[in-house]
Amino acid sequence: MTTEIRNWAVVAAAMEANGSTNSEMYRRAKALANGQADPMPTSYPAAPLSISAA
Repeated sequence: MTTEIRNWAVVAAAMEANGSTNSEMYRRAKALANGQADPMPTSYPAAPLSISAA
C-alpha cells in the first residue's frame, strides 16, 4: 500500500466516522483508497491513477 492510498483511506475513514458519506469527495477518497481510478479527474483527458505527480 502506497502512502497516497493510505492517506486516502484515512480521509475516507474520517468522513465515514463523521457521517459525511454523501459527497463527491467521499466517493473520491473511497475509490482512491481502494486503488480504483480517480472518479473526479482534475484534467482532460482523465488524470492518471496517481494525482501526486500533478
